[in-house]
Amino acid sequence: MQVHSVLESLQQGILICDQHSRIVFFNQVYSDFIGVPLETAKGHKITEYRKSAIAPEVIWSGIPVEGMVRREGTQEYFASVYPIWEEHHIRGSISIVTSLVQFEKRESEAHMTLEERVRRFERQEIKNTLLLYGRDMEGKQKAAKELGISLATLYNKIKE
Repeated sequence: MQVHSVLESLQQGILICDQHSRIVFFNQVYSDFIGVPLETAKGHKITEYRKSAIAPEVIWSGIPVEGMVRREGTQEYFASVYPIWEEHHIRGSISIVTSLVQFEKRESEAHMTLEERVRRFERQEIKNTLLLYGRDMEGKQKAAKELGISLATLYNKIKE
């Protein structure tokens, strides 16, 4: 198992900066959060993209900040930022970000009925399988076969 795939699997945004507050890595959730791909931002200071970023302060002080509610522009989010220590020196920081929209979505999903959750799960599985096989007729036929459902059922579930 590779660290990159683990970080991409998380539902929270993950940002890693070096000791100079330059972006080393962020996952797709964080990329979506700031609206910039990693290839563009890598090597730039985080404050170029998040003016009120606290990673520089955490790197300077060595003191982690946990569970902070932040607002930047129209985005509200929870953030925890930790210094990364190696051999008694701070080498950077790792930030874990959960947008309030993501948090509220998870909260609302917790109150969904079993039927609603099953329907949502089915739609997501169909969507993922169609991404694999394609949305043309041949892809839909392969997806239906892979999922063990008829083509008609696949179409009905796509419409729901």
